[in-house]
Amino acid sequence: MTTPEHTTNNNSNMQGLLSRDNIKAYLLTMFGMTAIIALYYLLLGSAARMQLPGGQLPGDQPAGGQPPNGPIGQLPVGGTGIGALNSWPLWGQLLVPSLLELSIGIAIFIVFGLMITYVYRQKGVRTSIYLIVIVGLLLIIATNLIHGVQIGIEQTMGTGEIFADALNIDNIINFISNFETLQPSLTLHAQTQPPGAVLTIYLLYLVFNSPIFVAIGLCAVSVIGSAFFLRGIVRQLFDDENAQYATFLYLVLPAVQVYYLANIYAIVATLVLGVLYFYFHSDRKVAAIGSFVSLFLLTFVTFLSVFMVFFLFTYEILKSNSIKTDNIVNRLKNILISMKNPILLSLSVGAVYGLLLVTLGFNYINAFLYASSLENPNGFMLFVSPVEYLTTRIQDILDIVIFFGPVLSVLAYRGFVTLRKEAVDNQVDLKKYHIILAALIALGLLFLTGTPKKGETARICLFILPFLLIPVLIYIQKTNMSQRDKIILLVLVFGQTVLLQLIGLWIW
Repeated sequence: MTTPEHTTNNNSNMQGLLSRDNIKAYLLTMFGMTAIIALYYLLLGSAARMQLPGGQLPGDQPAGGQPPNGPIGQLPVGGTGIGALNSWPLWGQLLVPSLLELSIGIAIFIVFGLMITYVYRQKGVRTSIYLIVIVGLLLIIATNLIHGVQIGIEQTMGTGEIFADALNIDNIINFISNFETLQPSLTLHAQTQPPGAVLTIYLLYLVFNSPIFVAIGLCAVSVIGSAFFLRGIVRQLFDDENAQYATFLYLVLPAVQVYYLANIYAIVATLVLGVLYFYFHSDRKVAAIGSFVSLFLLTFVTFLSVFMVFFLFTYEILKSNSIKTDNIVNRLKNILISMKNPILLSLSVGAVYGLLLVTLGFNYINAFLYASSLENPNGFMLFVSPVEYLTTRIQDILDIVIFFGPVLSVLAYRGFVTLRKEAVDNQVDLKKYHIILAALIALGLLFLTGTPKKGETARICLFILPFLLIPVLIYIQKTNMSQRDKIILLVLVFGQTVLLQLIGLWIW
């Protein structure tokens, strides 16, 4: 005779992280990604070779015959290069790691496995957020040190384009006021960003005065800010245990581990989380001030801030549309009322840029149009090169999925399907569903505009990762995932990180 308790346990086991059904799904996902990549190169052949900034092809030397600067193109001691430079989907140089590098990577992985097993078995939900932040930061530094201090940290920042521009700043006010004049003379990455990107590195350099510590400082600011905001967001949607776990899981994600050190997009991801955290804050004054400051800083650092604008408006439309009414007038009225917050927020940020235009002469729109002209010199990519537009849109999606990994991708899909079915009557589940759906729609709109112009979204679109973790948490919650499986999930995700760090030098 089967009791309800036995039935529940059997169902839980069937849905376990390493159940037969899940393992099959992980393998099919890996096969699907591999097949798409193989098909891409098979169909496009030599045309699939992506260009480096300035029109260089992978393996080419820049003007003057000098080898590429920075970690890409340089091998760590004992490493052997086996891959092309800057080839999708692995933007970097593939390596056969040396015995020393392999030993370091394995040692980091073993220490991580032993540590989280001990911590979660001993403390469980009582794990301190401060401990999570410290461990997350140390792990990012450690995995980037696999190839040594010089290549793993110093060159990642010290030979970066934005860092070089930051060293040439004499006066912050002059840099902002003359940005339109200076923009064409900046390096490529700085030309396609607002002044805040270069100024962020400049301010960090004033404090630390060393490429190594600038990289670590940027990483520390991003890790602390991201952990604080993400934990606060998840606590509004789940319980404290899931909030702690989600924060740790986020910090060991491959894209976070690879790109949170010395990468301006780590700041972008942090500010996106800041906007989200404050926008949904229970205190209206804190929500208004915090979301305004976060959104302004986000727009000042990157033009990709349009994602957050898309998200806020899409979320409010979805939320208002869920209010049941048979009267179309009332439906439109609900939408207009919901639009109030994102409209006021956008106008407030716009007013600041109006003030900057009047006082400093900085024209944000002109800077954006110049950056857009660099990204699409011949016009909208869909009309100029439809094949490239289609293939790069596929690349954009797959880059995120590849770095997110097959395991988390399967869990996220299943969690989203479950949430979609159950988010009808439960208001909290409906809010989760609207947040995820709005983020996916906003990202889709961003991709449809032709941005980014080639698949580099594992680095550029770090900000989407917290949204993808929400359905993963749904799966964990609905299947009542055991503590053992939670530990295994962390180990699997971090194992992917160590593997990626061992086999490649990644373009920043």
